[in-house]
Amino acid sequence: MADTTDPDSKFRIHTGQRKLRGLFYETTGADKTGVVYTLKDRAHEGYPSLYEAYMAADDPTEYTFAVSCLDSWDHWEMLCACSWFKKYVTRWRRELEVRAKARALKRIQETASSDSKEAYQANKFLVSGGWKESNKRKGAGRPSKEEVQDAARAMAEERTALDDDLARVTGALN
Repeated sequence: MADTTDPDSKFRIHTGQRKLRGLFYETTGADKTGVVYTLKDRAHEGYPSLYEAYMAADDPTEYTFAVSCLDSWDHWEMLCACSWFKKYVTRWRRELEVRAKARALKRIQETASSDSKEAYQANKFLVSGGWKESNKRKGAGRPSKEEVQDAARAMAEERTALDDDLARVTGALN
């Protein structure tokens, strides 16, 4: 773990502030001297991939990953709060979650094919498709702000697509 009080840390600029865009090959300017990672899924131009480090840490809490690969937990939270970084971390988190589910499902399949007393329940789970997203019970009550925003965004996109189609069809008829 890097010392958070060390202004010469590779995770900080000369004023002592933590690097955010400057950490990455893709988001820094032409001067790549302070770059620490790439945002690509594999190492690039000699820079290690933060994605690979994230997946290798296999840490759903992200704490161990943050303190070993960045300046601190606070640095990770600052990075995750950046709008330009959200698309990366969202994809990484989803992949880590799916990978954990896949591993668990494999263990359930192994139990189902065994002679253990849990085999019946494991087979019942597999037959019912209990791991599928569509089988999960939706939360009761009012939808979250995020769910409302996502639904509104989807409706707006659909409306725009319909308007574009209508304009194209009516333009072709004129």
